[in-house]
Amino acid sequence: MINFRFHVVSIVAVFLSLALGIMIGSTVVDRAIVASLRSQIDRVEANADAQRAENAALSEELGLKGEYVNATASFAVSGRLPAVGLALIAESNVSEDNLVSFIELSRNAGSRVGGFLLLTEKWSDNSQVSQLRSAAGVEERGAKLVRASAWSAVAQRLAAGVGTSTQEDVLVRLGAAGFIEFKSVGDGGAGAPAFPAEWPGIGARAVYISAPTSGDISPQSLRISERVSALARQGMLTVASENHVDGDGVPARGLLLSNVRDDAALRIRISSVDNFELIEGRVSAVLAAADLARGVNGRYGYGEGAVAVSPEWWAL
Repeated sequence: MINFRFHVVSIVAVFLSLALGIMIGSTVVDRAIVASLRSQIDRVEANADAQRAENAALSEELGLKGEYVNATASFAVSGRLPAVGLALIAESNVSEDNLVSFIELSRNAGSRVGGFLLLTEKWSDNSQVSQLRSAAGVEERGAKLVRASAWSAVAQRLAAGVGTSTQEDVLVRLGAAGFIEFKSVGDGGAGAPAFPAEWPGIGARAVYISAPTSGDISPQSLRISERVSALARQGMLTVASENHVDGDGVPARGLLLSNVRDDAALRIRISSVDNFELIEGRVSAVLAAADLARGVNGRYGYGEGAVAVSPEWWAL
């Protein structure tokens, strides 16, 4: 006869069995989970080690290729600018080390280039507009017109290649007022003309360099286009170059030159290079300056709007 005590014992036995099964099962599952996790961790660590090794190999390879480009840069430009004067013009945010490197390449190409013209921050200072107007000898009123007319006077002087008397030379006046600064490099190169009276020389070509800033790039891009176009309208073969920099809010490579590259009317006299901060970009700028004399222009670099990495080789 089954009594109440039997039911109680049976129920307790069932629950004890369940508890024991759960305990044993969880131990087995825990061990399986731990083993699986350990296996996955080992695989991840192995993959990470392999990736680090691959990255190190790629970095070494990239470094070797960079050394090769640096070592062959002078050979690439040799003889491309025989006795050609260059008006190298840079905005104040451009790396001077890159400018010096470009001058050295230009001299290897045969160019007569003694230094570069640096545009100081006073050009964009609204409190200096009246002084700019006086130094440039222009009559216009209003900041925008004064700056445009002052730059037009500079473009005319650069295209002429030589100045007149010291006091009448607009470059001298702007330099004395702190709007421009001429920086010579080395000994100026064999036969290089002195600044300012004979700089940059008759028949010189121009290279204009700027670096992007964070925020809205449109005003800067328009300013560069206006200045480069002013040089081209004076008959100067001109290379517009971007010394690209990385940073928060800095626009993508090439956008700084978007207005220059879209100027169809003056395109035959203008080329653009968007990687001046790299040795290959500086080589391209030298070659582009040489190509313009053959009626060949282009948009070179790695960024937005570029159509080729560098100018095509041609026999001297």
